[in-house]
Amino acid sequence: MSPPSQTHALILSAISLSLLLLVNSPLPTTATSQLIESVCNQTSISSSKCVKLLESDPRSSSATNLHDLAKVVLEAAITNSTDSLSFINKMLKNNSTEPIKKCAFWYEAVVGSFNSALKELDEDIETANYDVKIAGDDANNCETSIASSGVKIPSISSRNDIIKLYSDILFVITNKLD
Repeated sequence: MSPPSQTHALILSAISLSLLLLVNSPLPTTATSQLIESVCNQTSISSSKCVKLLESDPRSSSATNLHDLAKVVLEAAITNSTDSLSFINKMLKNNSTEPIKKCAFWYEAVVGSFNSALKELDEDIETANYDVKIAGDDANNCETSIASSGVKIPSISSRNDIIKLYSDILFVITNKLD
C-alpha cells in the first residue's frame, strides 16, 4: 500500500492532467460557431441577429456541415412558421380583418414552401433554394398587406421578421450547397 502522501500526489496529478486536457481540448462548438458565423456573415441581415437565431436552437451547434445545418434550420423554420400560422388563425377568429385574412393565406404558403424545401434538400437543391426565398417573400407579402391597410399588428410583424430571417439564412446555405 502506498503512503498517503504518494496517493494524494497521484490523485492530484490525475486531476491536474484531466483538467489540462479538458482546457486544451478543442470544443465542438468552436468549429460550429465558425460554420454559423460563416453563414451569418453572408446574410443580408444583421450577423448578430442571425447568430442569435441559429444558436437559439442547440441542434445548430451540433451541425458539422452546411447540409446538416440546412436541415436543422429548415425544421426550426417549419416549426416557427406553423406556430405563426396557428397564432394568426386564432387572431382571425376574434378579428377577421382583411390584413389578417391575407396573412393567414400567406402563412399557408410560407409553411408549404419550407416543407417543400426540406423534402427537396437531398434531391433538388436549386428548387429548395427557390422555395426558401419564396417563403421570405410570402412573409413580406403578409407585412405589405398589413402596412397597406394602415394598421399596425406588431405581433404579426415580429413573426414576419423572423420568417424573413430564416429565409435569408436558408437562402445563403442552399446557395452554398448548390
